Amino acid sequence: MMKHIWIYVRTMSFILFMSFLLYSVVFVLLISLINNTNWQSLFSRFHSVQMEKNGYLVMDDMRREGITHGPLTEDQRQWLQRRAALYGILLRFESKDRKEVWFDTFSKAKVASSQDSAEVPYTTNGQMQGYLKMEYILSNSELEPAYAEFMKSIDFRSKLLLIGVVIASILFSVFIARVLTKRLKEVYRMATEIGKGKRDVAVPLKGPEEVRRLAATLHEMTKELKKQEDWRHHLMEDLTHELRTPLTTLLTQIEAIIDGVYEPEPERLQDIYEELIRLSRLVNDLERLSEAESARFSLNVRRTNMVELARMVYSNFLPLSRNKGIKLTFEPAFVPCYAEVDRDKIVQVLSNIVSNAIKYTPEGGNVNIRVSYNVEWTVIRCEDNGIGVSEKDLPYIFNRLYRADKSRSRFSGGVGLGLSIAKALAEAHNGTIEAESELGVGSVFTITLPIHFTPYMGEES
Repeated sequence: MMKHIWIYVRTMSFILFMSFLLYSVVFVLLISLINNTNWQSLFSRFHSVQMEKNGYLVMDDMRREGITHGPLTEDQRQWLQRRAALYGILLRFESKDRKEVWFDTFSKAKVASSQDSAEVPYTTNGQMQGYLKMEYILSNSELEPAYAEFMKSIDFRSKLLLIGVVIASILFSVFIARVLTKRLKEVYRMATEIGKGKRDVAVPLKGPEEVRRLAATLHEMTKELKKQEDWRHHLMEDLTHELRTPLTTLLTQIEAIIDGVYEPEPERLQDIYEELIRLSRLVNDLERLSEAESARFSLNVRRTNMVELARMVYSNFLPLSRNKGIKLTFEPAFVPCYAEVDRDKIVQVLSNIVSNAIKYTPEGGNVNIRVSYNVEWTVIRCEDNGIGVSEKDLPYIFNRLYRADKSRSRFSGGVGLGLSIAKALAEAHNGTIEAESELGVGSVFTITLPIHFTPYMGEES
C-alpha cells in the first residue's frame, strides 16, 4: 500500500497538482492578509474619526447640560453614562491637576486605557476645567453593538471566501495538472507499447513544447529501432544465405560424387575447393570483425610515422589499380607525422578503405590518398570518383553485412564486413571514420586518429 502511495506521490500529475495548490493557497493567504490588514487600517482610521467626533459631541452636550467641573451629582453621572453609551465610547473626566477623577467608565468596564485613547482639554467660558479621555472599544458589544456585528459579518465572509477560494484552487489545480500531464501520459503509454515490441505506434505531436519534443524524439527513436530491427533481420538473412549457399553446393557435389553420379574429376574438385575458400573467407571476416571490436584490449601501440604507413599501403595497391586501369595517387604531408597507433591494425583499416575504393571505381577512374595533420589529430582521406553510395544507404554502410547493392557485392566477393572492421579498429584507437558520398559521383572516407593514444580503463597498450 505504501509503495503504491509513494509511486503516486512521485508522479508528475501529483507534483503539478501540489505545486499549483501550494501556489494558490499561498497567494490567497497573502491576499487575505493584505485585505484584512487594509480593513483593519480603514476601520481604525474610521474609529479614530468617529471617536473624535463623538468626543466633541459629548463636550457640547456637557456644556449644554451645565456640567463645568466636578464633583458631579448622581444625576450628572447617570447622564454622562447614558451619553457615553450612546456614542459608544469609554469616558474619563478628571480635574486639570489630574488629582481628582470625577467620572470614569474605564474602571467600570474593566478596560485599561491604551495608546488608541484620545485626550482633549475640556473648557467652558474660555477656561480650562479638566481633561476628557475617550476610547472606542469594539470588543464590547454593549458600547457599540452595530460595529461589533459588522466586524463579525466581515470576519465570517472572509472565512467563507477563503474556504471557497481554497476549494476552487484545489479544483483548478486538479484540472491544470490533468491537462498538462495528459499528453505526457500518452507519450508514456506509447513508450510502453514500443517497449513491448510494437514499432508501428504513432506518437502524436501535441501538448506543451517540451512534450512535443519528447514525442518527436520518441518517434525518431522508434523509426531508428525499426530500421535496426529490419537491418538485423536482413543481416541474419544475408548471413544465413552466405553460409547456406557454399554449404549447399558442397553437399550437393560431394553427395553426387559419393553416389557415383559424378566422377571426382579435377574440375569438380576445383569447384568444391573454391566454395570452401568462399566459406573460409566469410568465417575469417567474421573472426576479424570480432577481433576488431575487442581490439582496444589488445592493441600494440607504438609511435608510428603515419606518412610512411600510408605510403606503404599506397605502394601495395599500385599493381591492383594499374591492372584495373585506375589512377591511384598519394599526397603526403611532406613532413614526418607521428601518431601512437597499432601499425598492423591501421594498415588493415587503410587497406579496407583503399580496396573498396578501387573495387567500386570503374576503369579510367581516380583514387587519391591524402595525409594531413594538426597538433592533436592525424587525418587520412581516401577519395574516389567511383559509383558512390546513395543518401539512403550512406548511414548504414558501416553496419555488419550491409550492402547497398547485394548482387554486385556478392559477385565481387565481399560480404559487407570490411567497413565494419575498419570502423571498429579506428574507434579502438579513440578515432573516427566518416564517409561522404554521392551516387554516381564518388566517395570520400576520412580517418581521424589522435596523435597521443589514451588507453581505456583496463585496456592493454
